[in-house]
Amino acid sequence: MLISLSRSYLERFFIKIHNCFYENYKGLTKNPRWLLMRKIARFKIMQKLMIYLSPSANKSYVLGINEKNTYFPDVNVDAAVNILKTEGLYLGINLPQDMVKEIVAFAKSTTCYGNRKPSLGFHYHQKQQAQQKSGKKFVVGGYFNTALLCPAIKKLQNDPKLLAIAAKYLEAKPVHQGNLMWWSFAGEKTHDQQSQAAQFFHYDLDDYRFLKFFFYLTDVNEQSGPHVCVRGSHQKKKLSHLLVRKRETDQDIIDYYGIESLVNICGKAGSGFAEDPFCFHKGNTPTHQDRLILQIEFARTDYGMQHDLRPTSILKYIQ
Repeated sequence: MLISLSRSYLERFFIKIHNCFYENYKGLTKNPRWLLMRKIARFKIMQKLMIYLSPSANKSYVLGINEKNTYFPDVNVDAAVNILKTEGLYLGINLPQDMVKEIVAFAKSTTCYGNRKPSLGFHYHQKQQAQQKSGKKFVVGGYFNTALLCPAIKKLQNDPKLLAIAAKYLEAKPVHQGNLMWWSFAGEKTHDQQSQAAQFFHYDLDDYRFLKFFFYLTDVNEQSGPHVCVRGSHQKKKLSHLLVRKRETDQDIIDYYGIESLVNICGKAGSGFAEDPFCFHKGNTPTHQDRLILQIEFARTDYGMQHDLRPTSILKYIQ
């Protein structure tokens, strides 16, 4: 038993070391500005300083809204932004059902990729056969080039109401950083599989200020992996959370923020919400039903590191 625990601990330790080296290598070779941001953006004082020094500093940026062209006419921009500033989370940005159906039809008829690996392509309804052929277990199934292939997703990333919320929250012209859409597959997962699938509490560092919109494309209840956000944690973190950025246990988060701060988000297909991902958050592990979710992200800067664009030449279907 002790040998097994020691081996597990060592494996996790070396995975963390590998991930750290890989992030540094990726940043240095692709975008050093992104790597610098990842190192310092966790500190509020550095967020404020870098925003102050940006070209748009001290300028409020507000977009006009053409209500006829938005899919969210009932969402109040000012109310959404005020709540986001204090809580880091705003619920009730819900998709029309015809758009839900269009995106789900796209997802079921388009290749997704096991564990987001471009070489592990398969269709959702053929997941079991794909796992057997590849000899791998898929924790998630991600999509690439979503806005290029799905007109409904392209429309959403250009929706004037989403852009207006982002502009007011970011206090800058919102830059589209990218989309992500993925299945979280139901079933038991190892600790490392949960970690790789972001199913432990963590916070993101995609810019000095950024905002994500999430939309459930399947019904989500307690058994199908609801998203969990720690309300207000974008404004306050203990020093150890800042100095050592890692996956945190539920108990550690509850001990510091209180269980009442955890917002477990369930809802029907189409349910959507905005979140400042500097909040601690996670997706619970689905136990009985797969979850399909769409994420649309805006920031002050596009570092070219968050998008789902991949050349078709590297995308392979499992044979």
